[in-house]
Amino acid sequence: MTTKWRSSISLAAETAGLISERIFSGRYEQGEQLRQASISEQLEVSRTPLRDALTLLANDGLIQFDESGRATVKAMTPRAFKDALHYRRMIETGACDLLQRNEAAEQLAGLQKSLASLAGDHSPRNRSRFHTELLEHTRNDHLHRAVPMVRLTEEVWLPTRPWYQEFTNQLFRYIEVASEAIVHGSVPEARIQIQKYFDELLQLIENNERTTL
Repeated sequence: MTTKWRSSISLAAETAGLISERIFSGRYEQGEQLRQASISEQLEVSRTPLRDALTLLANDGLIQFDESGRATVKAMTPRAFKDALHYRRMIETGACDLLQRNEAAEQLAGLQKSLASLAGDHSPRNRSRFHTELLEHTRNDHLHRAVPMVRLTEEVWLPTRPWYQEFTNQLFRYIEVASEAIVHGSVPEARIQIQKYFDELLQLIENNERTTL
């Protein structure tokens, strides 16, 4: 593997990271076309690493290409959003199961330390950090790959739902209790609260949005 090849891969990953943060922050909105010439100029990268970066983002489910090769930020239908939450419920409760194993004591200790530092901060990024920290501390590569999708649902898609603000505090309470449970060593209780969080979210979508295909 040459230094030039490694540098190209690194530049693509770095560029993908910069673009993804713009998506998570709302600078690039759902359905917005990403004009490659403009982004290339803004980020001071050539077209090739930019194209590679966009491919990485497409693999993460953050953007999509049309038949002409144009890239747009992925928009979310109620049906697809509901499917994403079903999947997240499965992997996040599964992450709790992994952290209960005796050999996962080190990972659990790291998660406890991270969650303790988040207490009291209710910003959208910190709300999603509970979920991403949970997946990352399992040290499971398959779960780690879901982190971009978790951030997209928590930081981008959820805040745009018209009913979300009314129920934000109610929903976040489940996550607060789950976080406190993990910090105090009760992973089974955290699993219960995570299950309740997703059950509540799915019910809100069912009650407030059309989810038929």
